[in-house]
Amino acid sequence: MSRRPRQDLDGGAPEVPGWLTLRDVALALGVGLVLAAVLTVVTPGAGTHVLGGTDLRETMVVAVREGAVPNDDDKTRTTYDLTWSDDGETRTATFHRAGSPDHEVGDTWRLWVSPDGSVVETTSPRTTLLGLGIGLPAFVLLIGLFVRWRNRTMAKDVLAEADKIEARRSS
Repeated sequence: MSRRPRQDLDGGAPEVPGWLTLRDVALALGVGLVLAAVLTVVTPGAGTHVLGGTDLRETMVVAVREGAVPNDDDKTRTTYDLTWSDDGETRTATFHRAGSPDHEVGDTWRLWVSPDGSVVETTSPRTTLLGLGIGLPAFVLLIGLFVRWRNRTMAKDVLAEADKIEARRSS
């Protein structure tokens, strides 16, 4: 008795999933945008920055302190004390950054700072918004594409093995 491969298999052969559908892409983009929104809400100062609560200012570094990241003595964290002038009034802020110092006391540094100094960022609000609004959805989409590719490869491998077994049986 001879059968063609994949014909009348008990339980049927598994179908090879297709590539991403429009629904998959919409879901990935939606999940990415939700993640971006959540990240903006839970990251201290990110919402203020993204919503335009910071201005580009010429700050001066008045102190630099190097220390360890809390709960991880192997990583360095640098703390900068900054000053700038706003309407004749001197304002101050403290800025924490990972890694060794890359600015010294007396250096000027153009940073995005909130009027009260509670939020200090190195990138513009537009750059941050684009990074979150495009970067995270694209990242989620790439993960979905990778998972779909993996599932397709595994399904094809199962079918190829079934074809080999059927070919041996029919010989």
